[in-house]
Amino acid sequence: MERQQLLFGDIHPAAGKPFKLQLLKWIGNKQRFAHEIAWYFPAAFGTYYEPFLGSGAVLGTLAPRKAFASDAFEPLIEIWQTLKDSPQTLMKWYADRWQQINSGDKEEEYEKIKASYNAKPNGADLLFLCRACYGGVVRFRKEDGYMSTPCGIHNPISPESFSKRVAEWHGRTAGAKFAAMVKGSVLRS
Repeated sequence: MERQQLLFGDIHPAAGKPFKLQLLKWIGNKQRFAHEIAWYFPAAFGTYYEPFLGSGAVLGTLAPRKAFASDAFEPLIEIWQTLKDSPQTLMKWYADRWQQINSGDKEEEYEKIKASYNAKPNGADLLFLCRACYGGVVRFRKEDGYMSTPCGIHNPISPESFSKRVAEWHGRTAGAKFAAMVKGSVLRS
């Protein structure tokens, strides 16, 4: 922080109090450091650009009026676009899968959801797998994109708790546009 003050003068933080409520568990997420990162932003800025969206930690912490967030992983962008366009659908995706793993053998039902995702990668399955997989670390095989992470030992949060997160994140990302991009080309927005 002192180095930034030497370079740029007074710091005018863009973020208020720390925001710790994760929507997604995602490997390499910046949730623990998002507030600190946000302190390096000026008090006022135009559009916030996030080229590697992932868990959206910095985006959610900043809650900018205007943002463009992208990632090369289409199922991930499907989650974020659904959050923006239809938060109730996102809540239903999660609740349906939560109910599924709580209606039978947890690991067996988890494997069914994982198999559904692996047969046809999609945001609905990925959303739940991110919250229910072992250690919250989703792993994909490089050669074919197969999601291989086993079921976590923890119980995923309840649909009610997840719905509160969705409501909070929907408000914090209201000014964002989301797009799936590869090498500068928009795949879907």
